[in-house]
Amino acid sequence: MDPIRAAAATPPISTAPVTPVRPVAETPRSEAPASRVLDPAVTLAVNPENTEAKPSEPERRAYVRDAESQSLVFRVTDPQTGDVVMQIPDEVILKARAYARESAPFPGERIAKTA
Repeated sequence: MDPIRAAAATPPISTAPVTPVRPVAETPRSEAPASRVLDPAVTLAVNPENTEAKPSEPERRAYVRDAESQSLVFRVTDPQTGDVVMQIPDEVILKARAYARESAPFPGERIAKTA
């Protein structure tokens, strides 16, 4: 293994001439054609009278206990249709918890282990 050496005090300097990677443009950028004016990237229309976007009734939010998984669930429901808009934890997680609860042995139950 090589011993640790101190770094050089000054970096090596090249005496070769530097050549540009691409040629320098002949015309300055201020002479660009004026017809290249860009439109705004984003437009935003704010209309306070727009009643379409506002729900007539706020969403219902509640904590519910799931019977199968015995877990506490936060649900946001649409008041008009009763559909679940958002749920935490997801339905898949609740089903996995219920499956784990059913397949787990009862406390104190002995499990036979064979090789």
